[in-house]
Amino acid sequence: MRISILTVLGCSLLLCLSASAQSQQEMNAEARKDFKTADAQLNAVYKKVVGSLPDEKAVELLRKSQRAWLTFRDAEAASYADAMRGGSAAPLLFYGQQTQLTRSRIKQLREYLELYLSLIHISEPTRPY
Repeated sequence: MRISILTVLGCSLLLCLSASAQSQQEMNAEARKDFKTADAQLNAVYKKVVGSLPDEKAVELLRKSQRAWLTFRDAEAASYADAMRGGSAAPLLFYGQQTQLTRSRIKQLREYLELYLSLIHISEPTRPY
């Protein structure tokens, strides 16, 4: 059952790739490129969040969280791709899962930033003119 579910999910990844990628090697390369793009976006959002934090304690807590999340992402992607262990589609599953998880993390960090900024705005005292 696991392989059939992963096969369906893997096929859905194939549909997300552009029609220009024809061979498995090309699809793997395109999936890797998509991941690199998402990872660059993640780094930009992460830096923006870090730059908005009030002190070193908050930065360290986020840094610790991000490091743990990166370890999880990579392990989760490896586990996901293991369904095709040794197969030529394993990198497609690996990079596809990394991309999906990275996009989810970007959304989380953006929501965190919005919440944080709104809380700062609420807590700022009103200044008389």
